Amino acid sequence: MEKMNVDLPRLTENDRKVLKYILDIKKIPDSYIAKNMQLSPQAIFKIREKLEGCGIIKGYMPIIDFKKIGINIMTMLIVRLSSSMWNQYTDEEISARIAKAPYVVDAYRVSEENATHIILLAFRDIDQKEKYIKEIQTKFSDEVMINSTYTFSVQKVITHSPLGILNEIIDKKEFSPKDIFLNHVDK
Repeated sequence: MEKMNVDLPRLTENDRKVLKYILDIKKIPDSYIAKNMQLSPQAIFKIREKLEGCGIIKGYMPIIDFKKIGINIMTMLIVRLSSSMWNQYTDEEISARIAKAPYVVDAYRVSEENATHIILLAFRDIDQKEKYIKEIQTKFSDEVMINSTYTFSVQKVITHSPLGILNEIIDKKEFSPKDIFLNHVDK
C-alpha cells in the first residue's frame, strides 16, 4: 500500500465528494460547544437557531489548508469594470457571476476612482495564474481593466478570519492600532 503524502495528499473521487459536502454543510456539532461551555446541547441549539434566525450567522466555512490541496499561489486583483459592463448588467448580476467564478476565494465591491472590485484568487502555480491573467488582459480588455495585482505564496497568508472584529463586538472593547504594530511606545 502506498504511503500517503501528508504535505500533498492525493484525493480520491470519494475524498473530493466528501470535501464538497463539508464545504456545503460546514457545521460544528452543538454537543462540542455545549461540552466546552458546560451547557446543554439544547441550549446551544437554541442559541445557534437565534443567531441564524436573525442573520448574524449566514453560513459555515471550514478552514482549508490550500497547500494540501495543491494551491500554492494567491493573487489579489484590483480591477475596474468598463461602463459598458455596468450598462449591460446590474451590480447584483455582476456580483453573482464573480461569486461563482472558479479560482475566486474572496471578492469585494468597491467604489473607487480606479477600482470597482477587489478579488482574491487562488492558483496551483505561477503558470496557471499567468495564463488566467493573460486571458483577462487579452479576451476581456474592453470589459475589465486590471489596475494592480499582488501575488503571494499561500504560506504567507497571516490570517483569514473575522475573529478580530468579532472580539471587539463580543467583548465591547475598543482596540488601538498599537495592538497591531510592534514596538509602539506611547509618548
